Amino acid sequence: EVFGARGDPVIRALAVVALLSSSHADHLMATRVLFAVGRDRLFASAATRVNEGGTPTVALAVSTAMALLFVVFGETFVRIISALAFFFIVNYALSFASLFVLRRREPDAARPYRAWGYPLTTALSLAGSLAILAGAIVSDLLAGTRGSLDALLLLALSLPAYLLMKRLVARA
Repeated sequence: EVFGARGDPVIRALAVVALLSSSHADHLMATRVLFAVGRDRLFASAATRVNEGGTPTVALAVSTAMALLFVVFGETFVRIISALAFFFIVNYALSFASLFVLRRREPDAARPYRAWGYPLTTALSLAGSLAILAGAIVSDLLAGTRGSLDALLLLALSLPAYLLMKRLVARA
């Protein structure tokens, strides 16, 4: 209505641009997570290799291969993006929660970065993230979709692998 007769193509074009940038951000996050996990010795150390520009090429190749596996096994783009979006919000929620934990555990640590409005703004952001996660789960259950439920399943399956790798690293 706002754009008149040309509204449909304008909105579609904006949606495509937004979707491309969102997909790119999802892929970059996956690559950087693999890089960090490799650096912590909880994944293959090859994932920490970077090229001259600083791009973690092995981690990028692994995350690309995983994306291709999702496509080969018939996962829809919507389900993949739904699961990735759920992981993004989980990441934000954990970041907000870690701020509370770290400030409690290390009250005298240097604070070169200030969280504006802490603790209120951080608590509101955490509450909002948790509400979005809960809403996504309820929505999936009611609609019969599985994006967030797939993400929860992947998280549940990754926990034993993480604990095993952590134990192996501690022994080394």
